[in-house]
Amino acid sequence: MPVDPSRQDRRAPSPAGGGTAAATVLETVPVLPTRTRQVFESLSAGIAVTDRAGLVLDVNPAFCALLRTRREAVVGRVLQDVVLTADGRFPLEQVVRGLDRDGAGAAVHEALVRRLDGTSSWVQATVALARVDGRDVLVAQLVDDDERHRALADKLHRADHDELTGLRNRTALLDELGRRLALPGPPLAVLVCDLDRFRVLNAALGHVLADEVLVAVARRLLAAVRGADVVARLGSDEFAVVVDGLNGPLPGAALEAARRLAGELSRPLRAAGREVRCGAGVGVAVAGRDGARTTDALGLLRDADTALRTAKAAGPGSVRWFQPVMRERVLGRLRLEDDLRRALERGQLEVHYQPVVRLADAERVGFEALVRWHHPERGLLAPEDFWPVAEESGLSVAVDALVLERVLDLLQRRPGVRVSVNTSARRFDGTFADEVLTQLHARGLDPDRLVVELLEHSLLAGDTTTTRELARLAAAGVRIAIDDFGTGYSGLSYLHRLPVVALKLDRSFVTGLPADTDAGRIAAAVAGLARGFGLVALAEGVETRAQAEHLRAQGWEFAQGFHFGRPAPEEHWYPPGT
Repeated sequence: MPVDPSRQDRRAPSPAGGGTAAATVLETVPVLPTRTRQVFESLSAGIAVTDRAGLVLDVNPAFCALLRTRREAVVGRVLQDVVLTADGRFPLEQVVRGLDRDGAGAAVHEALVRRLDGTSSWVQATVALARVDGRDVLVAQLVDDDERHRALADKLHRADHDELTGLRNRTALLDELGRRLALPGPPLAVLVCDLDRFRVLNAALGHVLADEVLVAVARRLLAAVRGADVVARLGSDEFAVVVDGLNGPLPGAALEAARRLAGELSRPLRAAGREVRCGAGVGVAVAGRDGARTTDALGLLRDADTALRTAKAAGPGSVRWFQPVMRERVLGRLRLEDDLRRALERGQLEVHYQPVVRLADAERVGFEALVRWHHPERGLLAPEDFWPVAEESGLSVAVDALVLERVLDLLQRRPGVRVSVNTSARRFDGTFADEVLTQLHARGLDPDRLVVELLEHSLLAGDTTTTRELARLAAAGVRIAIDDFGTGYSGLSYLHRLPVVALKLDRSFVTGLPADTDAGRIAAAVAGLARGFGLVALAEGVETRAQAEHLRAQGWEFAQGFHFGRPAPEEHWYPPGT
């Protein structure tokens, strides 16, 4: 280790006739009593004894072990040249001046020490003035502090990083975003995304596998961004990306970045050896930087989240750029969510029933239960007016539970009636089948009178929980149907894998009949598919006689729609006293 030339005069001179500097110095070291030296040698803390200028007079084995050196390589040198910190030389002179000035007994200094072999270690150095055998000396005690510093660094890391994914958390993202917004430079964008149907996936796969999906998403986002960009997890399945240094016209450049991320997340992920599809909607907010802060970090993140809500409402995988008008729309959705919570508490939701008929003779064979909301200000609302908010807020589970209970009560009052209920896929959490069968048993109802309908686009490939629950319901006699058939991605696989007894043609294929030849061909193909699988075929959304006749000619057995009856309360179909 080279010695600072300015300190060379402090190294003890070599004795005449040879020998080492250390030997000469040791001749001047106060002789410690035998017992004291034994203690000195056995201490676990590293101890160095120096004169007031820092010339090392003696060190114990623990000091040598800490710096990974030998005693003879240290004694006779200046302590400041031996104990090198990350900032340079150990500030012994400053420490001694402080001791002289303040009259303190000891001074404590923390430093990252560079060992003589090139490694480093955090130490706590305690320096005290002492008088030994009439001579002023300094006693420097060095204690390895690596473990505490590692624990502190780990604590600081956990404070601003997400534990599951290792990404920055919301607090750290806002700090970094605020710092960048305060600096001049090209515009930056905040992209906020969350996974489509993650609640369904979480219920289907379980928390452990769902966590693996989140980790896989984090890795994919990190791989898709540039080095200057920042990726963070805001919570649950919501992530944010700060895209710094946008080039090109706005908002086009930011939207292009968002579409790339949405495209990356639309590709299948691998979790626990299985393939999982979970695309993402993305909201985008852009901020310019001209040396003055034009917006704050929290406001920009809030704008991106507002755009995300608009994207989610537009459908899976959508991307939207924030515009001020969106803020009022989002506030309206939040108000609607609050109103829906109160509606559930105050009994403002009711169930209407639409008849299902046999096309051959227009005979009524059952009903479909449809929820309606008597909003105190907006009047009677159909599901399309509030169901997206119910799904997004998680209230759809409570609404489904209410509808099921009302339907089972009707079945108990009306022997021989069969009713179908729409059920959100997120209800299949491992308890749904038991809950339904328990309620049927408690009322003494034949399970065959209940039809459980699932929306095709809400089903998740590889969802073993839903498969088990449907199998349990079917084994008990409950009928299983797929609603809005033809609008999803894997209808044929569902017919093969799930215990389905009926499928319903989505109304979008009925609206243009009989003139729409493409819709007619699709309807005919689905009818043939149902026959091939031995399933009951039901067309919904039938509004005219011509549509009904066209479907019957194609082989459709059952139908529902305004042509046969609009949804109405139970009393409409069963007047009091009947």
